Amino acid sequence: MRRNAHQLSPLAATLSGQVSVDLSAISDNVKALKKRAKAPFFMAVVKGNAYGHGLVEVARTAIEAGAHWLGTAQLSEAIELRKAGITEPILSWLYLASQTSNTIREALENSIDVSLGSVHQLDVLAGIAKDLGRPAVVHLELDSGLSRGGARKEDWAALVARARQAELEGTLRVRGVWTHLAWADVPAHPGNAAAVAGFEDAVSAAREAGLTPELRHVSSSANILERPEFHFDMVRAGLAIYGLAPADHLDPADFGLRPALGVTAPLVMVKKVPAGTGVSYEHQAITYEPRYLGLIPLGYADGIPKGISGRSVVNIAGRRVPVIGKVCMDQFMVDLGPDATGIDVGNTAVLFGDPAEGAASADDWGAAIGSHGDEIINRIAPRLPRAYRSSAYQCPDYQEPAAAGQGNVA
Repeated sequence: MRRNAHQLSPLAATLSGQVSVDLSAISDNVKALKKRAKAPFFMAVVKGNAYGHGLVEVARTAIEAGAHWLGTAQLSEAIELRKAGITEPILSWLYLASQTSNTIREALENSIDVSLGSVHQLDVLAGIAKDLGRPAVVHLELDSGLSRGGARKEDWAALVARARQAELEGTLRVRGVWTHLAWADVPAHPGNAAAVAGFEDAVSAAREAGLTPELRHVSSSANILERPEFHFDMVRAGLAIYGLAPADHLDPADFGLRPALGVTAPLVMVKKVPAGTGVSYEHQAITYEPRYLGLIPLGYADGIPKGISGRSVVNIAGRRVPVIGKVCMDQFMVDLGPDATGIDVGNTAVLFGDPAEGAASADDWGAAIGSHGDEIINRIAPRLPRAYRSSAYQCPDYQEPAAAGQGNVA
């Protein structure tokens, strides 16, 4: 029997939503990517709380699956990994040298490699290393066209000369030289080949200055999949280890990759409305016939983008139903259609997850707002609890999706 439209289920009253992370998917993705990598070393990038999946949990899983290195943007995340007992090599690359000397000191004390892209950064690191009585281990970054981190071509000679001087002084050791490609998500773009040629020139210049870097690394996920000639000594896998497309033209499933993260929430209300009913703020959606509407207790405070309204779907009881009306701060509505038989308060709504399970993917949601799946998974708020699984994720209410032509698809 259907509950009254204004009655909340016990589940709905205690739980607004949940992020489910399938660690076996992370493990399988790392193994699949390693098979494609021509480089002897493999880095799993776990920046941004492992793209919202959970920093320590993903790092441990990636290492168990064969990752040799971990990569973080923030020094604080690298230090957190060390405090969790992880001893594998870590590279971290984003910090403000003049204001974070204590954090840098802690990173060096914890044997964390750091990136260098300027003489100023080098001098700060060398000074801290001198006080510690141990050299800072660094990877020199070349700006090969992204205009983000790293030294530009015209500043490279000064950087490598100063790095060699610091090595002779015992305050620095250059372990690697690296760059990030401006066209990393378009592997066939000619700009990549040009950037890699410039990178090879930069490595030669470093060696001519007397440096002996062990690791050259250029490739992120898309180039791991499509440009083996760019793999050098190490590859850096980010988005692909989470099972999402690192480039618009790539389908992760074609490479044996699957999404590791799913977001679910209970259906907290079902109500029938007549034709001509405005839905949510500003009545950006108006029903054209009698419909059932469902209420999902997540909103943009949880990372649900406003732009999904009318452009994406969620799965409830095996049916794909479109988002309708403007997304609110803590809730949004879905159109259950003219007949909501089989859908009830308390059912689990799968916002996105593994397409093999019938769910929309984070990439689908990203495309709906003119972006990509990585923006979607990184939006999800920390206030949503994470649940970790070691087998393929399956929603408790999941059923086989309706055959083509049935149900509501935005």
